[in-house]
Amino acid sequence: MWKAIKNLLKKANQVSDNKDEENHVDLFHPNYTENNASMDEIFATNFNAGGGHFLFCDNNDEAFQNLKEIVKYENVTELICLDKQLQQILTSIDVPFVEKPSDSRYTLSFLNCEFLIAFDGSIMLSAHQTCGRNIDDFPTNFIIYARPSQLVENVGAALQKLRTLKKDNLPSKITSIRGKNMHKFPNVQNAKNIYLLLVEE
Repeated sequence: MWKAIKNLLKKANQVSDNKDEENHVDLFHPNYTENNASMDEIFATNFNAGGGHFLFCDNNDEAFQNLKEIVKYENVTELICLDKQLQQILTSIDVPFVEKPSDSRYTLSFLNCEFLIAFDGSIMLSAHQTCGRNIDDFPTNFIIYARPSQLVENVGAALQKLRTLKKDNLPSKITSIRGKNMHKFPNVQNAKNIYLLLVEE
């Protein structure tokens, strides 16, 4: 199912490149439900229309290659990474990292997430990903590593899953980040430059 959205994203990119408002991709399109669009299609369309960079990866090798390409494209030498498992990934592909999110010398963070929210194309994070830091402590550029199983319909469903899956260790500082063009307003709260590596399980 996720592979089918590659064509959807190509079409959305072509449309969003057109300056004509009549051809602009609208978020929360009413025909999504009428056309029985799947949650993955809704998320991909909303995330892409909001200014996010969506990279579907068939496996970890493809994800690692895309990660290296992002680092090269953004012209950075080190990533901010606080997660031990993600640090192992960076070590395996020879990408240096630091654990200093508030140091202005570093501009790109590599994080996991709690959930992908289909309703508005946002990404839910918590203290479990930020090691208790506020999201404002990080620069505005993110690479997010996620799996298809983290897709949920809306924030309510995400919070319910959190209570079920992490009932013995509920996270604090739950927030959502959004693409920099979310709702067509560049200054929307928590608007970020986001690369999403969605890796098939």
